[in-house]
Amino acid sequence: MSELSIVSFLIGLLALAIGVISMLKPARVLADTERFPRSTWPGRILAAIDLIWAAYNLTLMHLGIFDAWKVHLFWIVPVAIYLCVKYLDELLSPRALGGLFLLAAGPVLAAARWHPSDWRLVITVIAYLWILLGLTFLLEPWWFRRLMPRLVGTNNLTVRIGGGIKTLIGLGLIALALFIY
Repeated sequence: MSELSIVSFLIGLLALAIGVISMLKPARVLADTERFPRSTWPGRILAAIDLIWAAYNLTLMHLGIFDAWKVHLFWIVPVAIYLCVKYLDELLSPRALGGLFLLAAGPVLAAARWHPSDWRLVITVIAYLWILLGLTFLLEPWWFRRLMPRLVGTNNLTVRIGGGIKTLIGLGLIALALFIY
């Protein structure tokens, strides 16, 4: 399996799982998306994941004269996590979700970069949509509440229809991973 097929398979499984959950429990999905922006623990966990992932990416980069500062990341990251949790608690969950979208897009684009198939553009478009959503949620987290009714739906029927579409997208990505990439 190529790196792109693994990425496509994982994204497809995630989309399939979210789609099936949306079809089976639409009221729960509506309630969770309504509570998510003000919930504290998902924001804290996602912010910690974001900061650790960003620090890991920094350790892999060549920073020139700033390479000497990389050793300080081991104490800067826990302090940054504490400061984010303590002082950036307002709408931390959508901000941290936006950061996760931005961080996840990099490896996905790297996997799709040199693949010879033109179908790699499907994954590339998904990654760029993540970048747009990530920038929006990171910089303007109140847009989460504005976009979610359009992306998820406003009643049980629209959530189920959206879940069915997400399930089909997940199956399509899995088929791309198994047969094309």
